[in-house]
Amino acid sequence: MTFSSRDADLFFTVLGEGTPLVLLHPTPVDHRFWLPVARLLASEHRVILPDLRGHGRSQAGAGPITVEKLAEDAAALLDFLGIEKAFFGGCSIGGYALFAIWRRTPGRVLGLAFCCSRPQADDDAVRSRRQRNIGLIRAGQASAFVEEQLRTLFGPTARRRAPQAVEQAREMMAAASPEALVAVQEGLAARPDSIATARTIRVPCCVIAGGEDTASPPDAMRLLADEIRRGGGIVEYSEIPDAGHYAPFEQPERVAAILRRWLDGSSRIRAGA
Repeated sequence: MTFSSRDADLFFTVLGEGTPLVLLHPTPVDHRFWLPVARLLASEHRVILPDLRGHGRSQAGAGPITVEKLAEDAAALLDFLGIEKAFFGGCSIGGYALFAIWRRTPGRVLGLAFCCSRPQADDDAVRSRRQRNIGLIRAGQASAFVEEQLRTLFGPTARRRAPQAVEQAREMMAAASPEALVAVQEGLAARPDSIATARTIRVPCCVIAGGEDTASPPDAMRLLADEIRRGGGIVEYSEIPDAGHYAPFEQPERVAAILRRWLDGSSRIRAGA
């Protein structure tokens, strides 16, 4: 199905019935990234999987793809479905968007699950690498960019044990247009630091780290959990030792089990409120 947000028509799919859970995928893949996890949760939850703008079957719109635009898109999706409040989960840029969702529409959030999504903004070295990526893509070498992403975003365990998952991700990445790839890199480089935002979160949170993740390493994810607690928030921290930045795609059973436990606990908290 499709809905409209700002200047783009965006695709989404839904699995199951129950309390809504919106899962936002990383770049440069699409909603299929979350399908293995969604299928394990759909017996108890209405799992909503959008293609972020510029990914999959969703249009990119004009300009950089920022986390603020993604937060606006998420609100438009809830409006389209007639949903007042939902749980949200995100991996990488999907998790970065959760901070923007909380800043923009905290009253629509039941809980937030951050997977491999560091709260810090890019430092100078990472911004420089993003500019290099943009140059590579604009020079007609998007395929080289994709191969570099696969090496970086999958942990060594998954690259060794789950080559089919790597190939599926390669297929999703190859479908992205060069213009969209550039727009995402520009948006990521511009995203704000969200450590202060983490201290304001007042809904149940889940933080998941991959022990082999070099983009949002466990230290960064533990910092996120600590900052949520420092602000008085409730958070569960879990670490999957043999998972990389794409932990939900590499280890869907383990991520689904963590999310199920968190969702069940959050529902009990809400029932007792």
